[in-house]
Amino acid sequence: MTELEYILDAWPMLRGKGPDVWATFAHVLLDKGKGVEAFTLALAAHEHPDCGNRDRALARFVLNAGVPGWHWDLVRDKARNAAYETALRRVVRSDSLVLDIGAGTGLLGLLALRAGAGHVVSCEMNPSTARMAAVIARANGVADRLRIISKKSTDLILGPDLERPADVIVSEIVDNTLLAEETLLTHRDAVPRLLQPGGHVIPGDGAIMVALGHDPTLVHRRMGMHEGFDLSAFNILASASYKVPVGTPGLHLLTQPVPLFEFAFDKPGSWPGNLADVDVTVQAGGTANSIIQWIRLTLDRSGVEGSVYEAKPGPGRKSCWAAMSWPLNTPLALTAGENRRIAGRRTDSKVTIWLAD
Repeated sequence: MTELEYILDAWPMLRGKGPDVWATFAHVLLDKGKGVEAFTLALAAHEHPDCGNRDRALARFVLNAGVPGWHWDLVRDKARNAAYETALRRVVRSDSLVLDIGAGTGLLGLLALRAGAGHVVSCEMNPSTARMAAVIARANGVADRLRIISKKSTDLILGPDLERPADVIVSEIVDNTLLAEETLLTHRDAVPRLLQPGGHVIPGDGAIMVALGHDPTLVHRRMGMHEGFDLSAFNILASASYKVPVGTPGLHLLTQPVPLFEFAFDKPGSWPGNLADVDVTVQAGGTANSIIQWIRLTLDRSGVEGSVYEAKPGPGRKSCWAAMSWPLNTPLALTAGENRRIAGRRTDSKVTIWLAD
């Protein structure tokens, strides 16, 4: 029995109906928390030969539910893609089993196969995304070697899901702060349980980079005098940090960049504690209004060109990841050569950053 037939058996009033009814009822299922069934019905409506523009729009709303928009940026980041593929080519063999955690579109699994891997298992916790990754695997003629499993990696079971521990674990489960997509929790579970002893992890290392700098967008994110009234007290309710594209005109660093936290993803026992502070030296005098934070990924430890991907801010730079701006309480006049200290606290999924007193 197909998934669509299961739905038609569960809700028989849908039998014999057209895509207009299916697309509308998919919204009902979504509102009732039945996301998998809603997706299946919406996809069937969208692919129906009689589906018109209205019904297709209704179906697309359901199909997009819960799918992050950053997928479209990730696949266009050629530097990111090249760094991953180069790292994969250095470690995979024809008999390698690769575990791809967080399949998304399935791109990393496809790159692993092109790099020479024998077989790839990709897990993806979002059922809608997993379904489309499987479609993409079939469309590219590799469904026999790229298997998509709709699970979190922490729910994978050796045997039914993964025939043996993988030779390589590859993932891209980092956000602009490195930690928010359960990166540490995932590797703490996967490395000892799902990786062969001596196996490879890509990326091997990740760092939360910081520097004092000037953020030209801050003026638009804080209140002052408006319509003759002082509204600045409202700023205490503003977010502690926000995203800034790395190539934003006028965004620049005033101190040398340093890692605040560094993680060897394949060695969970070596990870730093929850508190850290680092000294930064002013390279160019000026006024800092923010701590600028971004991520650095060391795909492998070969040290060769292209093995490190860094979303460092700078003129004309591009990245699928943004920098994070952590505004200072008051602007800070800096003189070249002086030292300041940046501090931070992290959990397994969150980081908070401030200027040390």
